[in-house]
Amino acid sequence: MPSPAQRPLPDQVHLPSGTVVRLSDTAARAEAAAIFGAPGGRGGGERSSVGRCARDVQVLAGPSVLADARGAPLDPLDLPLADAHVLRALLASAGVVPEAPGAYTCENCGAPFEVAPSRLLEIGPFTDGELDDPELDRPFDFGALHPIPALRVGRAVCRGVRFAERTVEEAMPLLRLSGEGALRITPSLVVAMGIAAIGRERRTKVIADALAAAPDEAWAAIVDLYHEARYPARLVAVHRCQGCGARNDLDVPLERELAHAPLRAPEAGADDPEEQPGAPAGRAGAFPDLDAFEARIRAAAERIYAARGVRNIDLFIDAGVPACDDGGEPLLGCYTPGTPADELGIARPPEIRIFYRTFRSEARADPGFDVDAEIAETIDHEVTHHLHHLAGSDPLDDEEHAHIEREELRRIGHAEAARRARRGALSDLAGFARATWPVWVIAAVGTALAWCEGGR
Repeated sequence: MPSPAQRPLPDQVHLPSGTVVRLSDTAARAEAAAIFGAPGGRGGGERSSVGRCARDVQVLAGPSVLADARGAPLDPLDLPLADAHVLRALLASAGVVPEAPGAYTCENCGAPFEVAPSRLLEIGPFTDGELDDPELDRPFDFGALHPIPALRVGRAVCRGVRFAERTVEEAMPLLRLSGEGALRITPSLVVAMGIAAIGRERRTKVIADALAAAPDEAWAAIVDLYHEARYPARLVAVHRCQGCGARNDLDVPLERELAHAPLRAPEAGADDPEEQPGAPAGRAGAFPDLDAFEARIRAAAERIYAARGVRNIDLFIDAGVPACDDGGEPLLGCYTPGTPADELGIARPPEIRIFYRTFRSEARADPGFDVDAEIAETIDHEVTHHLHHLAGSDPLDDEEHAHIEREELRRIGHAEAARRARRGALSDLAGFARATWPVWVIAAVGTALAWCEGGR
């Protein structure tokens, strides 16, 4: 049985392919204890040469663990790989299979934290059958040639890769890999990954040789596309940094068959590409330093203030940890209304604050990020907040909060949101009763005494 801190496996799950399956929590925990080991059980403490993904599949293949919607036994080897990874995530989320906390750093403030990401997974859309979001549930396009950085394949230079669908059984040569040591790219691994073509090249031996010698940028792009094809977009956990409140999106499950890591260890003494002359636009070396950034900000503000007919709004360029919105997204800028004079006679003017580090992070992540255009748009956006504040109503702020709520609803699901609202209402009612019960007792006693007096 699951401990009080664990949630049981859901009885029924809707998978990305449209298949509906049933799960047995009791059978899954018994099978996991046999495969992964348990206190006093077999297998504990032994390092397996079989990859983590394959062992999770072994749990799903255990007696009475997995069934179709009618209750008939279902072989996980026949499932599309994306369906199996959803089931793997649910096993880890419920604590059926172990998941040690991963070590991370906050993408906004750099603070370290440790968390087992699968425990944070929102499972409502899978249990309630709400897999109809046009973005989060959009199927991967297996017919398209997806762009990648230039990669020499045979005698050609290719810039696109096409994937094919794979079942668990077809991907098993990859899923069995233990993750220990360097990944060796072979033709059988290319087939297991489902790489149907790179450019016009379809021969697995030629593709394997090309991948084995691929530049880090090309290999990273292929791994990203592999994850996009095999792991639904909903397999993401959200951790809010306790220090700055930023949202950090974490892969679920934590252990995957292909890691976001270079194929080869970096050579000793290799230069950081961001320090090399002529680094591409968007890299740290191409982004303006703080003084140059401030000069651009003030020049843009002068133009925008004049065009919008505003003045006396302080402008502050913040090089510290950026503030975040209510959804945990680091802000490019923010507006703070002015305050009247306090008891010391000090009034604070309205302020527009621009966050240098957010702009720099966006430029690093997106080589096409137009710094000057984003500066102008951000300042104009904050001036709009100022004008709405002066008018006594800020519909822009209302819309921003509504957008955050809609995004949260998409992530957790409508049915789960309704359940949480009901639990919150009941909790509030119980808290109110706990806090006010003496008053109700006194009132009841007073009423009883008054009734007794009246009856004499």
